[in-house]
Amino acid sequence: MKYVNFCLVAILTLVLTSGSVKQTAPSIGYYPGEMIPDIVLTGLNGDRVHLSDYKGRKVVVNFWASYDAQSRVSNVSLHNYLKMNNSDATFVSISLDENIHVAERTLAMDNLDTISQFCEIKGSASALYRDFKLNRGFRSYLIDEEGVIRAMNMTPDDLRSLL
Repeated sequence: MKYVNFCLVAILTLVLTSGSVKQTAPSIGYYPGEMIPDIVLTGLNGDRVHLSDYKGRKVVVNFWASYDAQSRVSNVSLHNYLKMNNSDATFVSISLDENIHVAERTLAMDNLDTISQFCEIKGSASALYRDFKLNRGFRSYLIDEEGVIRAMNMTPDDLRSLL
């Protein structure tokens, strides 16, 4: 009986303490509280930039495509909000159009700066599309200075309270 009580106490102690283990850094992932993976972005002029190059700054990352009206509206509204409010966040816009000229024409029609615009010309066949599960809908992310995702699918009103 003495050994049974000892075993029960030991098991109970292990169960209670196992939930209190904390990680020192967030894991890599695609949801709030996780570190956003480092992705390589291709600018409209062909230059390549790593998302990690923005470390130390707040970044709004927005995935969109010209054929998806909702994502296009989100791209315009987030860009304009950040530009008009002198936000300390950098805007990174990633088009998943397979034709870079379509993305460029769409940006011109939407009257957007091309400085922070990138294009993934493999579109829905790209690893970026697959890894971020964009087949479920295009998304936007607010990334903090350390690369941790703080929010997803923000509106300008959301950004007003988050920044």
